[in-house]
Amino acid sequence: MSETRNARILSLDKLANLLPSPLRPLHGKRAAPLALPDNIICFCRRSATDLNRPQRGRALHHRFVLIFALETAVTVAVDDRAIRLNPDEGLLVLPFQFHDYIQPEREDLRWLFVTFDMIDAVPLQALRFRPFVLTPVVRQTGAELVEAYLTRGEGDLTSLLLAVLLQRIRQAEPILRRHQKPAVAPGLIMQVNQLAQSKEEPLSVKEIARSLGISASHLRARFRASCGVSLGRHLRRLRLEKACGLLRLSQRRVTEIAELCSFTSIYSFSRAFHTAYGVSPMAYRHGGRARKQAG
Repeated sequence: MSETRNARILSLDKLANLLPSPLRPLHGKRAAPLALPDNIICFCRRSATDLNRPQRGRALHHRFVLIFALETAVTVAVDDRAIRLNPDEGLLVLPFQFHDYIQPEREDLRWLFVTFDMIDAVPLQALRFRPFVLTPVVRQTGAELVEAYLTRGEGDLTSLLLAVLLQRIRQAEPILRRHQKPAVAPGLIMQVNQLAQSKEEPLSVKEIARSLGISASHLRARFRASCGVSLGRHLRRLRLEKACGLLRLSQRRVTEIAELCSFTSIYSFSRAFHTAYGVSPMAYRHGGRARKQAG
């Protein structure tokens, strides 16, 4: 450990020698507007069986899921792609992407997960379907993040370190994946999700089917066959997950969120939300934990 510290000090000394003496010490690099990750949860899975828990089937929610495969190769099925993650590789799953875990190399594993909310998802769109290598600097920043997460009262530091980690990952060279074969009907889930989220007001099944150039009945049949759930149930889940994001990340009133998510009244919204998550919308906003997944 002391050798590592000495190497860092030496490196800092060398880098300091490269810095000029500024002519204008009050004019430096300006910070760009920064959206920090929030509501961060770090956890570790140690068996392949636990990867798909607590929800059976393909998970879908409004949060980001950052995955570090530390030990054992497993395939992550994301939307219509199957991405093989080997040890020392990682992947970011974006909000509203279907994902589950298949074809583990063995039952024993160690996978680190960091899930979080972020009000501005645009900077991370480039990481969609882009596995990355756990380089020494990514690993080191990840270790500092977990250490801060485990330390009481370090919420701000945890958020800042995750922002740095995400920037390191964005700068890393992407892995040229050897195989990405479709896990389900090509593109259908992605197309439905994109259409469902393309408007401020959610589209109906008929409107989505019309945009895809097929009948509503054919779309329903294809979706159930490829995803294992009805299209109506999936769209309802999207609306509820959108509500979760708005409750956590915006200051909108609950009545306004209910309307934005196409619920006919605050009462129907509150009832559907409580049935899906086990808490009321206001309790969820103020930190109440969801007791079960929407379905």
